[in-house]
Order: sequence, then structure tokens, then C-alpha cells
Amino acid sequence: MSIPSKGVQLQGIQKYFPANGVHALDNTRFDLHDREIHALLGENGAGKSTLMHIMAGYLTPTAGRILVDMQEQRFASPADALALGIGMVRQHPHLSPGFTVWEACILGAEPGSPWFLQPRKARNQVRSLSERWGFDLPLDQDTTTLTVSQRQKTAVLALLLRQVRYLIFDEPTAVLTPGETQGLFELFRLLREDGKGLVLISHKLEETLGIADRVTVLRKGKTQASRAARSLGNDTLQDLMFGMDRKKRGSLIKANLPQPASEESSSGCSEKTILSVQGLSIETPGRPFIRHIDLELAPGTIAGIAGVRDSGLETLELGISGLLAPSGGSIRLNGRELTGKGIKTFREAGGGYLSADRTGSALAPHLPLQDSIIIHAYSRSLRGFLGKWGIMEQRFLDSWAARIMNQAQVAGSFKTRADSFSGGMLQRILLAREFAEKTTLLILAEPGWGLDTKKREWLAGELRGYVKPGRGAILFSTDVDELLAVSDTIWVLRNGRFSAQIALKPDQKGTVPLEAYKARIGEAMVGIAQKGAGYETV
Repeated sequence: MSIPSKGVQLQGIQKYFPANGVHALDNTRFDLHDREIHALLGENGAGKSTLMHIMAGYLTPTAGRILVDMQEQRFASPADALALGIGMVRQHPHLSPGFTVWEACILGAEPGSPWFLQPRKARNQVRSLSERWGFDLPLDQDTTTLTVSQRQKTAVLALLLRQVRYLIFDEPTAVLTPGETQGLFELFRLLREDGKGLVLISHKLEETLGIADRVTVLRKGKTQASRAARSLGNDTLQDLMFGMDRKKRGSLIKANLPQPASEESSSGCSEKTILSVQGLSIETPGRPFIRHIDLELAPGTIAGIAGVRDSGLETLELGISGLLAPSGGSIRLNGRELTGKGIKTFREAGGGYLSADRTGSALAPHLPLQDSIIIHAYSRSLRGFLGKWGIMEQRFLDSWAARIMNQAQVAGSFKTRADSFSGGMLQRILLAREFAEKTTLLILAEPGWGLDTKKREWLAGELRGYVKPGRGAILFSTDVDELLAVSDTIWVLRNGRFSAQIALKPDQKGTVPLEAYKARIGEAMVGIAQKGAGYETV
């Protein structure tokens, strides 16, 4: 197939990171045309984000060529790529705090001169473009109060104001609800009709095939194939992504289905409750309220909490883990009263928590990775005489960091900056960090974010191994498929209350009817399953 003269071409791209000795890209090729949605797929660490960061000017290739409209270009910064019409909506859109939505959009592209700005004209420009694309954004609201979906739209709007031709989306649907995902995909179609070229990085194969015109697959930094989406299916894609045959892959998928708790792990369920939440209410300004939540978690079980982020998912997880003070009700962990006593008391009682805000509260992206790995373990390095004076034992810290990276199956040096690793690698490291602690309860928010099929298998195995001795886990996620894969019970949160509690049980044939449960959960998320003031137990 001949390559159009209009578009972006990446030819023979190589990228070597000397800090950790990783060849992220090896003679990789990729091209993007006008009026197309091009999906870029591959397992964690395949080089997808690295390649797109090169295309958007965030990284400089070690070797290779970038051509825009058949003219070779060199990008020293994202501004150079933006000047040629290439912009990127990153996995975690970073908006300037303290600015309103319209100010964040126009920042750096203000009408007027540096000596005479025109704020009214600027706001009108943003409003007009927002209305044209149907974004319905709160233009005068502070960026720190926006939902994930609103932050994405704001980032897109800022690029459209700069008249970009090509947009790169890195895992845009990772924490969106099905409804929000459909809304985003409708925007993609409108952008394509307007002549834009879009790149979509994703691990969700079925939804990707439903929206993409073409698909390129990377494996271990090399381009495996670039084909029309209509010619591919899930089996072929996974063969290209993972290099495994169908028989082996089938056994992995079966292992990921929910398994009933063993007699060993469930024998004490009626005698002991790990977590007891009674009548919990949280009313924090700027966040969705939580109203009169009751929840109990038995040993050896995994509970999933499904819902949209605006329904109060983050509010509830922060409240249980002690990061938000409740306005009513009680929280007890292993019999210890936690209500209003903060995150330190929560961890002392045996709780562990991993936020969905990976590059914010979960780790320090610009510091050496080791600093984020040892955040809970540093006190154990205060040994002997020097330890009494607050001097940490470096050998212990190095050993601990190496252990966590080995458990997460991530190669590289923990001395390098955290942001030199891919998003999927960081997610596995953070999960392994929490699994390594001496806890009896894990609260994980969006735990599968950025993980491919194989690594979600790894997560499922780690979770089952964690709860087997009688511990418990609660997963907060907008991804229903993720919850169905590992949960024993799923609670659906809607408008600050539970609208359903669904126990996942095998049918008469001994299989778990996942599609039926998925439909019921979807109904509960939009309110169809609600009955009276309480919730439906299925």
C-alpha cells in the first residue's frame, strides 16, 4: 500500500536509555494519515508510549527519522511538534492548578500581546470551540476539581485551540465508564470527519477494534504488523502482541475467572470480619458525598466496588483508608476503631492503600524509583547503633528495592528516575510494593490501569495468593471486566449509595455467567436495579 504524501511517518526509530540500559525501541516504524484512527497496541513495556512521546516531541530518538508531510523534522521539545500540528493527550493529563478551565486551555496561546492580554476574547474563543465540539465544560471552574473525563476534554480543547492536525491519546479509556467511553469515541469519530489523524494507545482490544481504522502492534520495541482493523480479531492480535499460541493463551484466560474461596481461607468467615463499615457518610466540599454506607469484608475474600468516579468511588476509598474524615458512621479494621484517626492508624491496624493517582500520590515520578519503592519500608532500615540516630542502612534498602522489582517482573535499575519506566511497569511495581507489606487488608484503586492481558493474569494470581491465608482485598474500579475477573462479590456505588450487592457464583453447569453479571452491574450503575431506599442483593 502506498503511503500518502500527507501525514506523519516514523522510520527506523531507535531509543536507548543509558541510565537503565534499556533498548526501548529497535528499528520501529509507524505512520499516521489524515482522517484515520490508528490504534497502537502491545504488551506492557513494548515501547508504545516511548514511540508516541518521540512523535510528540517529549523524547528524542537515538536514531531514525521523523517525517511530516514527507519533510524530515527534528523535535527538540513538544513545542516543535505542536508547531507542526502534533499534540498528545497523555495518560494523566496535567493541567495547571489554580487556573480555571478556560485559562488552562488558552495558556501560552493568549490573544493579544504580552503587554496587553484580552481575557474576554480568550474566554470567548474557548467557549466557542467547546460548544462546537459539545464538550459542555465548566469553563470558570478550577482545574483541580475536574473529573478524569473533564480533564481529558480540557486537554483536547487546548490542542484544538492550537489547530493541531494529529492527536495522540495514551490509554484514554483506562478509568472511564462505558458511557464516558462511548462519548469519547463519538468525539474521535467527529475529529476524524474533521480531517484529523488520531493515535489510540490501549490495552482494551475489543473496544479498540470497534473504533480503529488501522492497527499497529509492537512487541519488545519492534513493529510486528500494521494492518486494517477489520482484518484482525482478538486471537490474531494477542498472537502478535504476546507471541503465544491460542492453546496457551486459553489456559491463562481460564485461570483469571473468579474462583470460590477455599475451605482453608473461608473457614473463619463467620467468626471474624476484617473490615466493618457502618453507616459511613462523608461530606467533603468539592467531592461527591457518601451517604450511609454499610460494608463488611470476610477473611479470604475479594470485594469489588464498581461505579463511575463521580458516584463517589474515590471519596469512599479515601474515607475507608483514613485520608478523608467521615461526617458520620464508623470504620473498624481487625476490631480496631479507625473513624477519623487518619491514614497512619489505618496502616498500623493492618491496612494498605494504593491510589489511582499513580504519578501524583502513589509515587514521585521525578525522583529515583527506589524512593517510591521504600516509602513504607524505610523505617526497617534503621538498624543498630546508626539506626538510633536515624541513619538508614543502604544495603537493606537496595535489597528491598531489588526484591520488589523482581516480584513485579520489571527489569532495570531502581536508581533511575521513576518516569523512565512505562506506565504498566510502574503499576506492577506499586502493586508489588503493597503486596510486600504486612497487611491484612488491601484497598486498590483501578489496579489494572495500564496492565495488558498477561499482567492482569499476574495481578489476579497475586490477589488470590494474598487473600488465601485469611486476608481481604477491596478493589475500586470503573472497569467492570476487571472486577468480574477476580472478585467474589461486587458492590455497585451510585450517587453515594450502594445500589446493588452481587455475589459471583457458578451456575448449575459450574461456570460463572460473566456476561449476565456484567449486564446486571451496568443496570445498577444507572439505577435500573435500585429498589426503594436500599439495594438489591443478587
